Amino acid sequence: MYNVLIVEDHDRLREQLGNFYEQEGYKVTTAACGEEGMEKLAREKFAIVVSDVKMPGIDGFQLARHIREKYPDTDVILITAFGNIRQAVEAMKLGASEYVTKPFQPEAIRLVSEKLIEKRRLLEEVRELRQKVRDENYLENILSKSPRMLKVFDLIRSLAETDSGVMITGETGTGKELVARAIHNLSRRKTRQFVAINCGAFPDTLLESELFGYEKGAFTGAVQSRAGKIELADGGTLFLDEVETMAAPMQVKLLRVLQEREVERLGGNRKVKVDMRVLAATNVDLSLCLAQGTLREDFYYRINIIPIQLPPLRDRLEDLPLLVNHILSRHPVAQERKIRSVGPKVLDSMLAYR
Repeated sequence: MYNVLIVEDHDRLREQLGNFYEQEGYKVTTAACGEEGMEKLAREKFAIVVSDVKMPGIDGFQLARHIREKYPDTDVILITAFGNIRQAVEAMKLGASEYVTKPFQPEAIRLVSEKLIEKRRLLEEVRELRQKVRDENYLENILSKSPRMLKVFDLIRSLAETDSGVMITGETGTGKELVARAIHNLSRRKTRQFVAINCGAFPDTLLESELFGYEKGAFTGAVQSRAGKIELADGGTLFLDEVETMAAPMQVKLLRVLQEREVERLGGNRKVKVDMRVLAATNVDLSLCLAQGTLREDFYYRINIIPIQLPPLRDRLEDLPLLVNHILSRHPVAQERKIRSVGPKVLDSMLAYR
């Protein structure tokens, strides 16, 4: 049911219009002047405002302008006396959607209103379709319309419902951490922490203390106890990026944690139970690491239960315009300079760059 506001200073005409719209199935609100109409607009949302042009105080022209500025989704029908059509046309430039002349027939009001409601329905359908397309192309900060990536979206949604270990592979910059965060954010663990660590950013000794934590006095500089990434991920998700850089002794220690679901800080003797999901990522071929002996087979099979392969952007070029427009819509310099798109030649150059 659509809401209609009738603004008319003549009591009898206001009542007649109200009865007509109620019989047509609309929810009707009335106002005896432009000021009262503005007050009711501020309190309630209306699909259509029907207003007389000539009223004391705020007239129909002023009201139409106000509605256009404040409530652009609301349509305005102005009622004007015969002979004032030129004024009514001018009012449409100010914000009115349609006008009818006095004396008017109910059929004229009906046709005008139905046309506006049909326009509204079409606009709502377009919005819904656009939102549907956006939803299909957007998943937890990942944007794509590539068939390959849409399959990844489906896989992310299905994996989010499980606690299985996932290995995300792909070149640098393909969005491996974004995928890991999406899996976490869609899972039952979303209210707990997502803890990420780049294994390649730490030497072996420092990686161990980062992952396992340490007790006060465990080594020089350990002036106070500190929980490691594993403990912090309890109840949530631990993301191991560049997992292939982890040394074999560290793989053994982490494998034991994954099997026993408990961790012991460096310099401590107390085991802490942990419940975490482990997601890992790499930008290399792990089968080569296995062949070279840098990756233990038992550790590999523990973390590589379900693989996700992310394609590079050059293999999904249909996403490039989508990503460019997305970035421009959010980049502060682009917003300041009102840059909303790139020219065809620029886009062609980008698409040709491998």
